[in-house]
Amino acid sequence: MYTELHARSAFSFLEGGSTPEDLVSVCAERGMETMALLDRDGVYGAPRFHLGAKKIRLRAHIGAEVTAADGWRYPLLVETREGYQNLCRLITRMKMRAKKGEGHVFAKEMTKLGGGLICLTGGEEGPLTHALLHGGAAEAERRVHELCETFGRENVYVELQRHLCRHEEARNQAALAIARKMKLPLLATNGVSYAQPPQREVLDVFTCIRHHRTLATAGRLLSRNCERHLKSPEEMKRLFADLPEAITNTQELSARLGFVLSDLGYKFPDYPMPDGETQTSFLRKRTYEGMLWRYGGGNERARQQLECELALIDKLHLEGYFLIVWDIVRFCREQDILVQGRGSAANSAVCYALGITAVDPVGMELLFDRFLSEERGEWPDIDLDLPSGDQRERAIQYVYERYGKLGAAMTANVIT
Repeated sequence: MYTELHARSAFSFLEGGSTPEDLVSVCAERGMETMALLDRDGVYGAPRFHLGAKKIRLRAHIGAEVTAADGWRYPLLVETREGYQNLCRLITRMKMRAKKGEGHVFAKEMTKLGGGLICLTGGEEGPLTHALLHGGAAEAERRVHELCETFGRENVYVELQRHLCRHEEARNQAALAIARKMKLPLLATNGVSYAQPPQREVLDVFTCIRHHRTLATAGRLLSRNCERHLKSPEEMKRLFADLPEAITNTQELSARLGFVLSDLGYKFPDYPMPDGETQTSFLRKRTYEGMLWRYGGGNERARQQLECELALIDKLHLEGYFLIVWDIVRFCREQDILVQGRGSAANSAVCYALGITAVDPVGMELLFDRFLSEERGEWPDIDLDLPSGDQRERAIQYVYERYGKLGAAMTANVIT
């Protein structure tokens, strides 16, 4: 059995127009149980890839091709949760210090943050190819030595790809010689750019768009053939019939890659507490202060509803989230910035008591489960409406100041 361990993605879509879901579907059709998706300088497609694979019980390995200072890319696979954290740290650093599309990582950063990551020697844009082109076999061997020093010998695999190109086979022979000399494992990968052969035409169109060319003038920018599609295990075994260990090693490496996105174990951040308080006690005090303001002291229905909601919030460890939203609303009110919570949060008596929303869910007999339910297993979503312009910007800057530059982020919704 062959395991596909190298599909390239960019911005959640492969260059040929295939989606992560396309890849997962075709992978399953062709009898593969696991697959790895490597985005370029990001993990854009990872969530959709993970969810699509989960639906059909295909194991989804996560990784990225991270650009080095010389322009080549480290093909990295995540082995552990630490590895995923390190990969995200590397990508964050390179993005924060450069313009869009221009960032790169430094070798010293890779040495420091290489834990939990598996490095391949790459295809056309990998470290071995770059070294061969700029210094020949001796430079390529030196580059592989550097990878072994950075990641550890046990975490470096010599990657082989076969797309029926003569220059690629010459590279494979050089890589094979280095692997034999250094006693490193071989790994057969497929460098997928689209799920099925007909999608190569879409890839060519996308290539022209990216380089501002027409199909008639794109020349060698276009694919040489239609070989960068997902191949079946039988096809890969035929391609590498002379190197069966390169096929076997894909299964062994897959077994090593224990991390999946569901292992992230996300936890909402804590709200900064005054001395002697816990998240639970502080939220309870603010909520009951709000109950007196909203309901007075004698509304037993409101008290019971608040107790029910606070118990679930405590069970799901969401106190910090409610307090952070309360804090933003409190700041806006103190600064005379109009702010209003809306959406399903209006079904929560806690949100009403904290002043986040303006609708009484007890009096209106609204259903709290529509906002937060243990059975649904979904995070609560509290939307705040703010005025555009300077007032909104003041609220955003408060969040950055309160929680730090690396403790807050802007999220963009791209509608397609």
